[in-house]
Amino acid sequence: MTIAHCAEVAADNWTIRLKRQTQENKWEEVMSVDEESTSCYCLLETQRCHVLLEHPGRYALVGEPLNQEAAKRLRLAVFGSPDSNNSLGFTLRVYCVDDTPHAFQEVAVGERSRGGRLLEEPKMMLFRGNTFSLQVSIQDVPQLLWSIKPFTTCQEFSFSQVWASSQRPLQCAFSLERYSHSSPQLSCKISVRQVKGEEQILQVYTSVVENEKGVVPFFTQSDCTITSQTGSRAFKIPLSIRQRISATFDTANAKGKDWQLLAQKLHIDRNLCYFACQESPSSVILSLWEAQHQDSGDLDSLASALEEIGKVQSPRTATHGCSREERDSEFTPLG
Repeated sequence: MTIAHCAEVAADNWTIRLKRQTQENKWEEVMSVDEESTSCYCLLETQRCHVLLEHPGRYALVGEPLNQEAAKRLRLAVFGSPDSNNSLGFTLRVYCVDDTPHAFQEVAVGERSRGGRLLEEPKMMLFRGNTFSLQVSIQDVPQLLWSIKPFTTCQEFSFSQVWASSQRPLQCAFSLERYSHSSPQLSCKISVRQVKGEEQILQVYTSVVENEKGVVPFFTQSDCTITSQTGSRAFKIPLSIRQRISATFDTANAKGKDWQLLAQKLHIDRNLCYFACQESPSSVILSLWEAQHQDSGDLDSLASALEEIGKVQSPRTATHGCSREERDSEFTPLG
């Protein structure tokens, strides 16, 4: 199971735990992601966590900040659409949501249903756990061409509104009106900043004339990564290659090449006790590697790791040597 998350985990300012919902609808802790366990395996990456489980169920990844330097990633996006009741009106909607594919997908689906257009590529911003609020303001509106609803140029969200990630996407709106139909363009800036924190600027330049609308795609490939890892579209190591690798590494050979060396070369080198308890440790390691490489779907790094292993020599082979034919026959090319 792969779970997207928005925690800035690089600085070790979080404690992140995996929890499971019981039949009594209570949440019980399964493990901390940095613990050693023989019943569950968690591999935490920058934007997602890969989890290997023995039993299906409803799981949640829960983060607890250790200090005020803990930060979460927000994805910022601005959408726009003409006012249905005013031919001179135009509304900008600014969203500040968790930086995960599913959170932004919810926004995009809602905007499609109301005829909204994405006016600028979404940007990422770090929001720190320092209790300070988030301010969204509109700037550089051409005052001779457009007017804006009074007292709405700067809007603010409390720290708890942003940090707690409520069920509904966090958004604010700016209602503008052009003075004349002869003003078909709107240009302005949207500033999103945390008090005593980071700031991001979204630049808006768009046509408000129906037949001249420019379109910014809702999704890039990376936006859909998590939701596309199912069925025939999921990246898989060819079965024949998987079987050969598993047969080679599940049992240590005289040259000291076993599943632990495979895990090391694939950079999966913690909580090895979990793999030791599996019927085929190599197969489980390969499943985890597949999940890590869903984006690229590229076998080259696996081939490179196997090539490195092929060059490893045990003390016996280092002393007595082995022929090139012996080395080359141990592994076959992946493609």
